[in-house]
Amino acid sequence: KQWYQRRVVITAGDSEEKMKEENGADEIISEEKKKPKMKTKTVQNPLEVTSSKKGFTSKELQAAWERENAMISTDKLIKDRLMAKNTVEEYVYDMRDKLYSQLEKFISESAKEVYLSELSKTENWLYDEGENCQKQVYIDKLAELKKVGDRIMTRYNESEGRQGALNNLGSCLVHVRKVLDLIANKDEKYDHLSEEDVKTLIEKDAEFQQVFNDFCNKAASQKLHEDVQITVAGINQKRKEFEDKCYPIVNKSKPKVEPPPVPAEEPKEGKEAEKETPMESAESTQAPADPAAADPAAADPTSMELD
Repeated sequence: KQWYQRRVVITAGDSEEKMKEENGADEIISEEKKKPKMKTKTVQNPLEVTSSKKGFTSKELQAAWERENAMISTDKLIKDRLMAKNTVEEYVYDMRDKLYSQLEKFISESAKEVYLSELSKTENWLYDEGENCQKQVYIDKLAELKKVGDRIMTRYNESEGRQGALNNLGSCLVHVRKVLDLIANKDEKYDHLSEEDVKTLIEKDAEFQQVFNDFCNKAASQKLHEDVQITVAGINQKRKEFEDKCYPIVNKSKPKVEPPPVPAEEPKEGKEAEKETPMESAESTQAPADPAAADPAAADPTSMELD
């Protein structure tokens, strides 16, 4: 009804044919409304699938797994072999460069020529006979080169750290020597140390002072291209021994002294109270009772002198 009224309002001046068309549309719409709603029903039918290709048997899977592991092991061997070869090659290039720079002073000229020749032979061997050697062959070749190279590097490292280690040992000796000077001057900071403690400090100071002097003499005579006579580790070990012997005594704290208790004030009784009473009575008797006695002129008016 609403649709029909709307159409009448819009098509009031139209022809009769249009009106018929509209009436036909109404009939179609009414017929569509009368059609019942369709219900859907789902039916599941079993579907059989057959494969025309068979899988691997357990024996075939085992064989494939073994082939895979064999390939992995082969790849690892090849990788390790190449890494060992590259390590030898890098060492040759690195040592050759350092022998002309930071390590030049730590090897004699004759030994330097021999070692450079050995490095060149190793380089040529890597690209000729040693192209496809086993991993252990490269490891042995590197160890042979390091027999000389490590000694040179040790001389360099010891030379770099020797002076610092000597300075640390000398600083410890100076510190203990200052403490001994304060003890000799009766400084109250160390008056709690026993005679045995002071004796230990004096003995250890003299002992390690001699060790320090020996180290300094050997360091002064040490030639850079020769193997070291003293090591940084040896110097540090002696410093630690000295500190373990002396520093517990130097850093020993004073024993705490408890202050004496303050006596409590007692109330004044007995004779002290009696002593204060006569003093007060004596002060009261000092003032004259008669004003005439204090001033005789005031008592006798005839004694005044007139001009």
